[in-house]
Amino acid sequence: MKPVLGRYANVHDFIYGITREIWEDRGIGGKIGTYYAGKCLVRAATGVTTSNDGVTAQTLQTLHQFPDRQLVGEDVIWNDEGDGSFLSSHRLISVMRHQGDGSYGTATNRMVRTRIIADCWVKDAIVTEEWLVRDQAAFAHCLGLAPVELARRMVAHEIALNGRVDYFTPERDVAGVYRAPMEDAPDVRRYREGWLRIWGVKETAAIRDLYFHGAAVSVPGGGEVNGHGDIDRFCLGYLASFPDGVFTCESAFANREPGRATRLTMRWGLRGTHAGFGRFGAPTGAPVYVMGMNHAHMVDGRVTQEWIVTDEVSIWKQILAHQEGRAGA
Repeated sequence: MKPVLGRYANVHDFIYGITREIWEDRGIGGKIGTYYAGKCLVRAATGVTTSNDGVTAQTLQTLHQFPDRQLVGEDVIWNDEGDGSFLSSHRLISVMRHQGDGSYGTATNRMVRTRIIADCWVKDAIVTEEWLVRDQAAFAHCLGLAPVELARRMVAHEIALNGRVDYFTPERDVAGVYRAPMEDAPDVRRYREGWLRIWGVKETAAIRDLYFHGAAVSVPGGGEVNGHGDIDRFCLGYLASFPDGVFTCESAFANREPGRATRLTMRWGLRGTHAGFGRFGAPTGAPVYVMGMNHAHMVDGRVTQEWIVTDEVSIWKQILAHQEGRAGA
């Protein structure tokens, strides 16, 4: 059964099109009401939303602070569920100017660029469940702040507003009905197992097996690393911070088209204790959950290009909330 797409010709057009209708075309609540289920479940590194009213409220807040926001689509990788529904993984760059006061502080008029990956389960042309990670560390750098400083401001704002700090952990999740795909194909298996060796077993020698020697990897904070040595140093920054981290792969699949590299997507989690010096400073003992999302290009069994998105501001919020004893329920 072909995916149901309404007036759009294909999945790529649908995802790019509804994003434009909501944001640039200012459909906002009307289009969210059209394309999102009334009780849609949106899980982001920043927390969980359980209705399209909540999605509309967040959209309005964002547009107040960044009224010229443009969402530049980079790719859509998708999985046909066979029942008319599909899972899409949309990688995009948000380009906008900070022109309104709000949760990101007093307007600075600075230009902000940050990468996002959003996985959407779309049934009957309606987004029913979504997973979303924004690179808020890049956001912070564009605003002239260290990620920990933006996290500190957001922690103070959220405690004043509702007495708790917002972020996602499995304990804060809301059960949904969708079960994400885990494609059992050799290329997807190789990618998933390579990440398990590096991030789960802490065997960074696997970088040389999984990655092309000149691989380019976009990393949180708006950065890019190149080659085995750079990739190793990036991974060690996380692994040293959370030495007991348990890695889980939540979904993984690929698109293959003639004349193009294999395009993979993976959603993953890392759960551990902030017990070591690393990317997140001096250890605090804070329990931390990292929601991560990747896109990657693979040629002849090796990753040539990769986009890793985590929300390091939300990681810092967990650390700060632990230090202040204000993590909440």
